[in-house]
Amino acid sequence: MSATTSSWTSPRPQQLTTSAAIYVDGAKVKEGALASGKAVKKGGMLNIGQEQDSVGGRFDANQAFAGSLYNLNMFNLKLSDEEVAKLYGEGTFCERVPDSYWVSNNVIIAYKDLFAVKPAGDVTFDSGESAWRHGGMHCAGGDLDEDAHKPDCWKTEEKIKYKDSGSLGYIIGDVDAAKAACYAYEKCKTLTCGVTKTGETKCEMKETFEKAKKDKKKTSYTYRC
Repeated sequence: MSATTSSWTSPRPQQLTTSAAIYVDGAKVKEGALASGKAVKKGGMLNIGQEQDSVGGRFDANQAFAGSLYNLNMFNLKLSDEEVAKLYGEGTFCERVPDSYWVSNNVIIAYKDLFAVKPAGDVTFDSGESAWRHGGMHCAGGDLDEDAHKPDCWKTEEKIKYKDSGSLGYIIGDVDAAKAACYAYEKCKTLTCGVTKTGETKCEMKETFEKAKKDKKKTSYTYRC
C-alpha cells in the first residue's frame, strides 16, 4: 500500500533531529545518528511493507514485508521513551493515540485513515477487536483462551503437500513462526513446507487442505481445532 504526498505543514516550528531509535515491545533496543543537512524533496511516495527501487515502481515480491502491522501512526515530532511505552500499551493492541496529539496536529498519518482505505493486493487491516489473533490481549480486557492460537492444534503430515487455486504467499524461516502467521491470517488453513536450494525452510500458505498429494520433499501442517 502506498500514499503520495507533496509536502506537509505544521502550525508549530519544526524540530529537526539527527538521530533515530528502534523500539521493540515498547522498549528502546537501538539508537544511532543520522546524516544531517539532507533535503527531502516533494513528489515522493511512501510505501508501507514494500521497498521501491523507483518512485512508485520496480517492486520485488521477495522484498515485501510478511507479517502484521497494527495501529501504525506517523507523527511530526520525536516521541519520548515514555510516550512510546504508553502507546505500546503492554502489547494490548488497544491503546489509542492521546487526545493532546490530535489537538496539536502532531499526527500526520493516522491508522484510522489507513484503515478507511480499501487496499489493493494481499493486504488486510485489523481493528482492535480482531488483532488478538496476532497474539495480543483482546480489547475487552482479557485473553480469549477459547479463541487464541493453540500450537497443539497443528497436525503434521510428512511427505504430503496441499494445492489450491489461489496463493496467499509464503514464509521463509522458522516453522513455528509460519504457523503463527498462518493462524493470524484468517484465510490460511494449512502450510506446505520444504527446503529451498539455499537450505532455508519455505512454507506456502494455503486456503484449503482438500487437495493433498504425496511429495517426499514436503511436510504439511494443518490447523484442526
